Amino acid sequence: MEPTGKVERLANPELISLFGGISGVTLSTTEFEIASGLFVRDTYAHVMAPYIMAFKKPTEKGAAHPGPWHAAKGGGLGFDVTIEIFLDQQVRPSNFDRLNTLWFVLSLLRLVSGAPIRMPVISDTSFANVQNSSREPSLWPLEMLPHQLQLMKKPSTEISIAHLQWIRKHLNTSSLLLRHASLNRAFQTFDSTNWAHSSGSALLMIWAAVEALFQPGRLNITKTLAATVATYLHSPGPERDREYGHIAQLYEARGNAAHNAELPEQDQLLASSDIARRCFTKCFENEKLPQRVELLEAWKQRR
Repeated sequence: MEPTGKVERLANPELISLFGGISGVTLSTTEFEIASGLFVRDTYAHVMAPYIMAFKKPTEKGAAHPGPWHAAKGGGLGFDVTIEIFLDQQVRPSNFDRLNTLWFVLSLLRLVSGAPIRMPVISDTSFANVQNSSREPSLWPLEMLPHQLQLMKKPSTEISIAHLQWIRKHLNTSSLLLRHASLNRAFQTFDSTNWAHSSGSALLMIWAAVEALFQPGRLNITKTLAATVATYLHSPGPERDREYGHIAQLYEARGNAAHNAELPEQDQLLASSDIARRCFTKCFENEKLPQRVELLEAWKQRR
């Protein structure tokens, strides 16, 4: 059974090349090969989705609305696509299906860079080639919501070679690791935090993702989670002890958001996101899930 991803299957995705358009960041190089047949490329296209109004019902289900149509002012969406993820025909370089391979590369880019980037559309034609193509490209919308949260104090504005090298090193092993349902659920929850409708919702999602990753149980959850996460991120010493207190405070802010509808401070949201990002990054680099029992035992031996 394949890991569950975020992208719904399109018709015959194995028979065509796929091009995922990324918006919100630039690329420091012209092209970089992540795996055989999987490239990240510099490009540019402005993708617009204006509001169009029709005034007659379709004659049958699935048919287009009869004319006339009229454009409406003051609405619609538009994105500058500055990077494309190219997946060549029939190439399958990860444990995900081809469509979700595009999503997974995007999610790893978000993880390793901290940049608020999105993939508004997937195309069946390279964005650079559309203007000279004799046929219209097919575009499938993916991340088209008008809002997106910034979850890092100073996020990257550029995808660097170091970011891309990290993804090339960890793409396959990380996708295999996501066969674990708890990690799959945790990582998708964290990646979806970008689209939370408020800072309070985002904080709840971040700590739900951390809980799913560390499985702290139901008893003394604050102490258990703080101990396991602090031990996972730090060696024994004062820094780990300070992190324990910091995590406990942030988890208390999560509780206030959940039970008292209190909006968190921006610093609390960003700090929580940073902790989660470091945990998932280390998990993928270690190529194994954190083990609660081992971490708690290590915490007891901290002195």
